[in-house]
Amino acid sequence: MVAVETALILPILLGMVGLLIVLASSAQASMAVASAASQAARAASLERDAPAAVTAARTIATSTLTESGIECRSHTVAVNAGGLNAPLGAVASVSVTVTCTVHFGVGLPGFPDTRTLSATKTSPVDTYRSRR
Repeated sequence: MVAVETALILPILLGMVGLLIVLASSAQASMAVASAASQAARAASLERDAPAAVTAARTIATSTLTESGIECRSHTVAVNAGGLNAPLGAVASVSVTVTCTVHFGVGLPGFPDTRTLSATKTSPVDTYRSRR
């Protein structure tokens, strides 16, 4: 009787543990992508012109994703640096969207082993800071 109960309960328990691992990995990856977008937006908002902002955002986003330990099969960084062209005294911001295709290494039915995550963050540009 114990063997039958074990044979019924063990697959359910293993499935629950697998689901927990997949969901935890997904949450960690989502937080890493959001953090990369936030840090990239902040770095871009500190630059004085759009080309430098795009370069800074891409560099910071890539290094943040690498340091986070998640495995991105591919990632893109889209920067809207139009706020750097605003006149002095005008309220402006810079936004960055980071998209990452994450490979989890573990998959379950209904939960694939790869997933595309995206996060958009905005950072204000200093209103009275000189711009080029």
